[in-house]
Amino acid sequence: MELPTGFDVSGLELPQPDDDAIEASTRLAASIIERIAKNDGLIGFNEYMQMAMYEPGLGYYSGNAIKFGMFGDFVTAPEISPLFGNCLARQAAELIAQGCAGRVLEFGAGSGKLCGQILNALPDLDQYQILDLSAELKQRQHYYLSNILPAEQFEKIEWLSALPEGFDGVVIANEVLDAMPVHVLYKQDEWYELGVSYDTERFSWKEFTPGEQVLAAIREIEASHGKLPQDYRCELNLNFRPWFTALTQSCHQAAVIVIDYGYEQGEYYHPDRNRGTLECFYQHHMHYDPLIFPGLQDITASIDFDGCADAAEASGFDVLGLVSQRHFLVENGLLEDAQRLSENADTHEQLALSQQVKTLTLPEEMGQQFKVMAMQKNLDLDMPAMQRKGT
Repeated sequence: MELPTGFDVSGLELPQPDDDAIEASTRLAASIIERIAKNDGLIGFNEYMQMAMYEPGLGYYSGNAIKFGMFGDFVTAPEISPLFGNCLARQAAELIAQGCAGRVLEFGAGSGKLCGQILNALPDLDQYQILDLSAELKQRQHYYLSNILPAEQFEKIEWLSALPEGFDGVVIANEVLDAMPVHVLYKQDEWYELGVSYDTERFSWKEFTPGEQVLAAIREIEASHGKLPQDYRCELNLNFRPWFTALTQSCHQAAVIVIDYGYEQGEYYHPDRNRGTLECFYQHHMHYDPLIFPGLQDITASIDFDGCADAAEASGFDVLGLVSQRHFLVENGLLEDAQRLSENADTHEQLALSQQVKTLTLPEEMGQQFKVMAMQKNLDLDMPAMQRKGT
């Protein structure tokens, strides 16, 4: 079969999509091309990413492809080890003991494994709500959780299609914010924005003048951290503020735990990080071309955690801290859990546990690049795990 628009992978060693995937991606590409044509031949990358990820029925997170685990495109911490969910459950239990309601709201529950881990660890939890925009993922979660949980635990799960009103409890967003559409900027004497055009054969990058909001945001970053050099490329996420505003309006008394990969702002916009942080994942192959395989690959950008915290505070949350994933998990009993499980395990299981701990905590794995940020609204919580040592 001749590959259609968007499948030029010259220079990349990627698996060949099957015919059904190509057909779905071709339909999405046609919609993107139509949008480009209606916008004088150019759309911002944020608009392209929005369609590639979330176009109803065709986008990456709204289509039917398996996304998580060994048969998907990438593996998240709950797929790596139940130790991850146990640590989050322990933190949630501490918050509930301090007066937070015994309810969890999880954004983008993926395969459903984190939900299962937390409900197994917290059998007295009142309710577990899942907000996921993908009908296909909801079906997968329902099937998986109904098969691994006792009926009385499974009945506590409620799938939502919109934010609840007056939510009380613990909100968890694990690897959610990195999938938000971003603006891509490029500096050459002055700032340009990189958009997406179509040249009758493939999608391509094209410069245009940024809007006032984008320019103001990047200039504020330079004012805080110093002028960035020539030939500098970076991303800018303007979705934090509306996301946190919607969340705080939905919450009454809540604690929020965000886990994702990223940097504090000074490191995110460091002069040496001059190619940005955009990454793509397709069948466990990581590459840097978001303009191929529309709808078939995950597109991500690392989180600017200072920008995230500023948006949370401006929206009405009190930020409780930012720590590495390693610090958060260790402070919430990861090593003790692993030791306890290994005592009655055979050699193979002990080696597997050891590898899981390494993957979750080593700096060169997930331990340092992944961060945990916590915040609260209308509560007075103490979270020792969110305090950096020495501070």
